[in-house]
Amino acid sequence: MKSLFEKEERYWSSKFDDEDSLSFLPYSQSSKLSAGGEAAAEPALLHRTLPSELSERIIRLANGSDLALYMIVLAGVKSLLFKYTGQDQVLVGMPSCSADPDVTQPSHDILVIKTSVSSQTTLKTLLGGIKASIGEALEHQHLPFRKMVEPLHLDYTGEGVAVVNTVASFAPIHPEPLGNRVAADTDFRFDRQNDSIELEISFDGNRYERAFVEQTADHLVRLLSVLVFQPDLELGQADVLSPDERETLLNRFNDTETGFERGKRFTVCLKNRRSFTRTTWPLS
Repeated sequence: MKSLFEKEERYWSSKFDDEDSLSFLPYSQSSKLSAGGEAAAEPALLHRTLPSELSERIIRLANGSDLALYMIVLAGVKSLLFKYTGQDQVLVGMPSCSADPDVTQPSHDILVIKTSVSSQTTLKTLLGGIKASIGEALEHQHLPFRKMVEPLHLDYTGEGVAVVNTVASFAPIHPEPLGNRVAADTDFRFDRQNDSIELEISFDGNRYERAFVEQTADHLVRLLSVLVFQPDLELGQADVLSPDERETLLNRFNDTETGFERGKRFTVCLKNRRSFTRTTWPLS
């Protein structure tokens, strides 16, 4: 007897490999929790308004499509995660939605969007991969969630809530915050207010220092600013470090006797006025 969800089961079982894992920003050195520990009771929040020139460019590229705008900012988040982790398969949570309002909404709250990323990836190629991944996920999303993500061996909280480390959403498409229905380390929630794009990052304060998340937000804005104006630029050539960070990196490492192989990640302490933030960053 065929399963009711045979098509969906076949898709998701072939989508994820045993080597795949959810993508997330490296935890701060002062993290109070291990990877499997319980999150803070209430997430911390960080707000950013994207620079006007960047907002206008993204809105123009989206050409009136909320989904296209979401894919652009999701490409920024995925590129950021690649820069921090070096993972060539970036897996991020997207709140469930229906491409057709007349179709019954899915019973689960989240989908996992997998996209291949490399140093040779450009914004154009990344958007093509994201578009295909989202379209396929929406088409096959009516499988029960635990069955859908079975190959990923996700963690669940004591209350049975799925741990999806990184989530990215866009309010016009995903109007309802996930709240406590999904456990996330970081939730990048974008919104549009007239001609500006707003970003709210909800993060687990037990795992991340605020200074680190502020720095991460700056890197995301800088990365998007490079990619949307140079969509054919390879990701490995996109420099997201600020002049101060670049100077710190050069001063710290250029005069040492130790060589650093191009493309490998290392840990560098970047000092701001309040604290030292430990950041894992791949050289490109």
